[in-house]
Amino acid sequence: MEEQNLQAVITLINKIADGEYAPPEPEDVAEVNRLTGRDWEAEDLWLICCEYWSHNSLEETAYQLIHGDLPAVRETDLAFWRAKSGAVLDAAAVYLKYCTGGAMKALEALPLEEIMAAVQALPGWKAEDEKDRRFDCEEQAEYWSDTHFWVFPYGKDGAVQMVRLSCHNMSDEQIQTLVALMAQFDCSEQYREDRTID
Repeated sequence: MEEQNLQAVITLINKIADGEYAPPEPEDVAEVNRLTGRDWEAEDLWLICCEYWSHNSLEETAYQLIHGDLPAVRETDLAFWRAKSGAVLDAAAVYLKYCTGGAMKALEALPLEEIMAAVQALPGWKAEDEKDRRFDCEEQAEYWSDTHFWVFPYGKDGAVQMVRLSCHNMSDEQIQTLVALMAQFDCSEQYREDRTID
């Protein structure tokens, strides 16, 4: 039933989310319940469908309606920088400082354009356009997996000093590919944060 009804469930999620200021029509609730084999209430269905605009992907929302809960999601943040000669830094403190808008004189500038060109050349990943910093896996393991990563540059005075890769549902092998790519720019992995969200 899951694969057979998936596209119809996705269509209804979009319809319900588009009417974000009003709960779904009773016939839409009945159709979602028929397609998923569940007994969703209009208010719950409305909240779940509107959530995907800001929190969950469309695919994860479809999984939730079909299975009753969101799939487990693996989030990994990787941060890369090069310290200037002689600098002794606490990695967690550097990461936090840059992620909250700060900067440090102890880090060297990174070649962001070259890094982005290398990321764009990775086989099996695509971005919407050249300026997009979100890269989606072309072959998802499951329809709901929504495997992607974002590239976030941080720095000061127009120079990029830290690159953070925010990875969503990526395997260890995929993450290692990114670590190896950054090593080409003399940037070893400086900070890593892993989370599993059930």
